[in-house]
Amino acid sequence: MSEIQPLLIQLTEAFLSNLVVGAKVTIDGVVYDKPISHTSDRYGLRKYVKLTTEKGLITRVVLVDSMDRELYVKNMNYQKGAQGYTIAFPLTLEAKEVKENG
Repeated sequence: MSEIQPLLIQLTEAFLSNLVVGAKVTIDGVVYDKPISHTSDRYGLRKYVKLTTEKGLITRVVLVDSMDRELYVKNMNYQKGAQGYTIAFPLTLEAKEVKENG
């Protein structure tokens, strides 16, 4: 039986965390560049994008790398008012046991 070791998962999550450098948020058809406001690994790796003063209909949020390539896309339909809003992106990996035939 083959098993992925926890070290491989940890190294892959670290790679993913370093790969994500920002986000693009579409509000009322306008794309805004936003920084990653927070990264957490308390309950699995998560990246957070915080919106503060922007208002309008959020339709798309995308995590991007340093070359502006889309890594994780969330299509949304959220009307944001004056209150702040934080969007979470879980990036957690886990190993699943697979039974081999043979």
